[in-house]
Amino acid sequence: MRSLQVKFSALVVSLLVLACVGLAYLATHHERAALESEVEKRGRALALNLAGAAKEPLLDLGEGDFDRELSIESLIHETGEAEGVVAVRILRRDGTIAASLAAHERGQQGIKYADPAEGHPGGPWVGRDGSILVVAVPVRYSDVWVGETQLEMDLRVLVDPVVRSNAEQLGIVAVLVVVIGILAGVGFVALLVGPLRRLRVGVDLLAAGDVTVRIPPTSHDEVGELTRAFNEMGDALEQKQRIQQAFGRYVDDYVLSQLLESGDNEKQAGIERDVSILFVDIRKFTRLSEGMEAQDVVGLLNEVFQLISDIILGRGGTIDKFIGDSVMAYFGAPVPHADHPLRAVTAAIEIMRAMAQRSEHLRALPVQDPTRVPVDLGIGIHTGVVVVGNIGSDRRTDFTAVGDAVNVAHRLEKLARPGQVLVSEAVQRRVRGAVELSFEGERQLSGREEPVHVYSVQVDAKRPPASFGETPAST
Repeated sequence: MRSLQVKFSALVVSLLVLACVGLAYLATHHERAALESEVEKRGRALALNLAGAAKEPLLDLGEGDFDRELSIESLIHETGEAEGVVAVRILRRDGTIAASLAAHERGQQGIKYADPAEGHPGGPWVGRDGSILVVAVPVRYSDVWVGETQLEMDLRVLVDPVVRSNAEQLGIVAVLVVVIGILAGVGFVALLVGPLRRLRVGVDLLAAGDVTVRIPPTSHDEVGELTRAFNEMGDALEQKQRIQQAFGRYVDDYVLSQLLESGDNEKQAGIERDVSILFVDIRKFTRLSEGMEAQDVVGLLNEVFQLISDIILGRGGTIDKFIGDSVMAYFGAPVPHADHPLRAVTAAIEIMRAMAQRSEHLRALPVQDPTRVPVDLGIGIHTGVVVVGNIGSDRRTDFTAVGDAVNVAHRLEKLARPGQVLVSEAVQRRVRGAVELSFEGERQLSGREEPVHVYSVQVDAKRPPASFGETPAST
């Protein structure tokens, strides 16, 4: 911004200087021409007056005619007293100088400028010799050419001082104009650069993540329009952030980013995926919540769900929904993971251990808080093919998983005792060797004709689960 201000100020100063110099040159040139024209008129008048006064003395002038010579000399000197006159001559018919301000010129042959016999029109003649203006007027007596008067005027004496004085005045005016122009330019640049500088600061803050920054428009010009466009962009980004923060509490980050960035529901259309479904339920929650205030019940659910959600998301799972006092999640979609069964079982183990630690901590407190009570969970996990994607109507859509595998996982969760994690045979085949499992026998699940082999996960086993990416050993 400062570079722009300096460049603009320099441009303004340069233009003002050029304009002032150009105007001063034109004014000086015009004034000089006008003064020279006035000097020429004045020279013509002096030469004509001299020619009129000298025709009779010049006609009768002869050798030794002292009185007429004195009369002509008097006319010469009287004319020579005029300002700027540097030479005055009177020539006879034959071209000899009868009288002159310069005594050494008398009797010498002069140059006839206005002699009709020399091809001149016979009227006043004006010429220039450098800075000397020469005016020649023929002397006539009864239309007979009897001589010529010549007058020389120095333009440097008559014109240059006036032009110089006016040029100095123009220079002072030009300096004042430049100073005023600079001040006006600086003020204009400040008015222009100020909003741009504030806009630049706003852009930097916006780039740093502050979507609440706004710049008040200070004008109705292009800069004001740009400022309003910036504020509209900030409003859009702030709204997007609010949506992201609001819906981020309900949907997976991947799903949310796809919804916000693509805007194309086809990218989230239902597709078949092999996933691991996990259901977590708080056991005997109705009995736990008896006698508790509604806000305490909500607080307890939020505390437990927060712990469960952190672990599921930390293992790469997607929280599908909260159903009363239950949580449904799946692993392997929308971001695919080859080891999604192990991730689901590991998350279940960590959830059970975290709830056990919570219960121990609450029991160790000297004063029991009735709003924070130990809870037991039951977890069911099944691996199978489901349809994952946007499912619903035009007015309400959920990114969820549906299929028989979801029902099996839900039924396993219902079979689990407090503190127990039950998995299906499909899960057991994918994680055996990585975690310790116990065969619980066959169970007839509601809605299924064939019984399901059920296994329980040894949550208290000392051996930690295999790291993600490792292939579980076969048993």
